[in-house]
Amino acid sequence: MAYWRDLRHFLEELGRRGKLARWPTPIDKDTELMPLYRLQFQGLGESDWRAFLFEAVTDAKGRRYDMTVAPGCYGASEEIFAWGMGCDNVGQINEKWHHSVNHPIEPVIINSGPVQEEVHLGSEIQELGLDELPAPVEEPGFSGSIRTTTPWITRDPETGIRNMGCYSGHFRGPDRIQCGVNPVSQGILHHWPSARKRNEKSLPVAITVGITPNLVIAGCTKVPYGVDELAVAGAIAGEPVELVRCKTVPLEVPANAEIVIEGLISTEIREPYTAFGEYPGYMMGENWSTPIMKVTAVTHRRNAIFTPIVVGMSPGDANLIGRLCNEMMMYEALKYRSQLPIEEVYYHVMGGGMNFLTIRMKKGYPSEPWDILHTASGVNPACKVIIVVDEDINPKDLDMVVWALSFSMQPYEDTQVIRNRVARLDPSGALPSHQGDPQEAFPGRQGTSAILIDATRKKLYPPVGLPKREYMERALRLWEQSEMPKLKLHTPWHGYHLGRWSEDAEENAQLLVHGEYRKLGEKMAKRQTPVLDPKPW
Repeated sequence: MAYWRDLRHFLEELGRRGKLARWPTPIDKDTELMPLYRLQFQGLGESDWRAFLFEAVTDAKGRRYDMTVAPGCYGASEEIFAWGMGCDNVGQINEKWHHSVNHPIEPVIINSGPVQEEVHLGSEIQELGLDELPAPVEEPGFSGSIRTTTPWITRDPETGIRNMGCYSGHFRGPDRIQCGVNPVSQGILHHWPSARKRNEKSLPVAITVGITPNLVIAGCTKVPYGVDELAVAGAIAGEPVELVRCKTVPLEVPANAEIVIEGLISTEIREPYTAFGEYPGYMMGENWSTPIMKVTAVTHRRNAIFTPIVVGMSPGDANLIGRLCNEMMMYEALKYRSQLPIEEVYYHVMGGGMNFLTIRMKKGYPSEPWDILHTASGVNPACKVIIVVDEDINPKDLDMVVWALSFSMQPYEDTQVIRNRVARLDPSGALPSHQGDPQEAFPGRQGTSAILIDATRKKLYPPVGLPKREYMERALRLWEQSEMPKLKLHTPWHGYHLGRWSEDAEENAQLLVHGEYRKLGEKMAKRQTPVLDPKPW
């Protein structure tokens, strides 16, 4: 299918596919909007999760905004994310990413674009600026911040390397943003220190809001430093991303964006955080400080759409986007860069899309599970639990994972606990304690820890204890011909061989399915032996 020309086109398509809920009545962005949007994740199955378009947004003081708010348009469900990748279904995502990151299409610069239909500079920024944007309160009653969480564009002042990455921009005034970057934020981790080393007082930045999904996906997924995320986004779309030059900073931004916030990140002044929700599912109230950004321009389309990516307790769109982006990166690293025999990777939802990983593999020789486990631990140094399972285990199904953990491994020889790990925002590993110690991301001399588990079978096993496929398929036909409720089958729904099954056992099974239990009895009678030992077995 052709890619979406802008966010509005994509939202129209979501509406046609029944994945957009329009909310035309007034909604308070400070107390009502996010609670209403988030109810679906707590009360509906994923097949019913949708993006929302709030068309009459107000604030707690009764102000009415000209802009609308569209949470969930990038990742309210796996289907929405897949369509944003230009895929027909979820199963195509990882291979589409593999193609895109290895066949980037360079962006092109054009003279003008919709994102600059309205341009606000100078005194307009002082008087209104960020106050024009309907950034919602994400956790009313707990949040101490409103923010953007969409891609930022910066350029290394020494090398000219461009980076687009997703960070939080906490609003502190009409012309001031506190930069939500952490010690492992890839692009700014390189660019901001580079500017400071050159004694430059600031680093130019452009925050993009309301862009097409390919740009968000590329910005949220860590690609090798020096690879232009905008070129990867072009490959996802199958055509170059069109850029326009910013009005006040030497950067280029997507021409079809809804909103762009231009500014300068100070290398001299920083400001402390206030509480905000994060992917572990807790409010983060860090008392450490990060640089501030001075807003120099706000440009936007007429009647622009503000697109928050809601971060916090799983499930939710930020966690789903993070999970799928992490899976794409892990799949690429294991299957293609390391040439390991993996079939599927899955970060479990309640692990925040980062901390609990199951990998399905097709094992060739005994050491391969550990090759995979150690490589995966290096790809994601924050992951706490990494499990590798056999090819017949569905890594998304926790019941199947528990089955593998219970009967395919022995803890004393199939697990390893490793140290020198990064806690990121995991409260069990690190909580903020004092200024100057950024979230204690590497506490103690040996850091935090992770457990690696080889839950693959180490020998031949008897068949799975369910009826053979042919009999289950016959039962399924009978079920579907009746008035019984619609089934949603999960694996394993039929038995299958795992290597340990004799001809004798197969013969016995065939006797029974042909109603010949007496013949089986006669066969076993011929194998009777006297009890020579007082014990019966």
